[in-house]
Amino acid sequence: MSAARAVRGVLSGAERALFVVSGVAITLVSAVLVLQVFMRYVLNSPTVWSEEFATLAFVWCVMTAIPVAVRRSEHIAVTLLLDRLRGKVRRAFVALGYALSAGLFGLVAVYAAMMPPTGARQLMTGLTIATGTDITLLAMYVVVPIGMGFSCVYAVEKLVEALRGDFDTPDDAVEANIAEAEQLVAPTSQDKDV
Repeated sequence: MSAARAVRGVLSGAERALFVVSGVAITLVSAVLVLQVFMRYVLNSPTVWSEEFATLAFVWCVMTAIPVAVRRSEHIAVTLLLDRLRGKVRRAFVALGYALSAGLFGLVAVYAAMMPPTGARQLMTGLTIATGTDITLLAMYVVVPIGMGFSCVYAVEKLVEALRGDFDTPDDAVEANIAEAEQLVAPTSQDKDV
């Protein structure tokens, strides 16, 4: 097994783990917000912890979903100009985009890694009251450098792919839709003349 294949395997495993964490986090956000509305408006007894917990879970969801979207090239993008480029020019622009993204993700990861000591000194009051233990903002801050670090790594992976010429090619949406529509209405051998 080559080193490149082993690295891709590790990155794929990390991507799957991040995807699962993100899915669990968004499920928790939804469940806690539904509970919060029920408790407040039906039982007239609001919780003190649900808003902080939902915020915490949402941050975990976002910070673990960003690297997955980077690796899968699923972020929103305005590609009006890029879709019209071909060959080496397109490759250069794609590579530049991934290089800038990797740099930004890396920068945020480095600065976010400096935040946990500050977060460790700040309590999440509602969760602390509800659990009876000190829950600090460290629970929220710790995921930011993790998410941005993986985003940086995946952007570098996409940069290497772009430099090799292996990157997502543009699809002309209109042509793709026309071709799909033609297949749907094209007569088949099972069609009979009426």
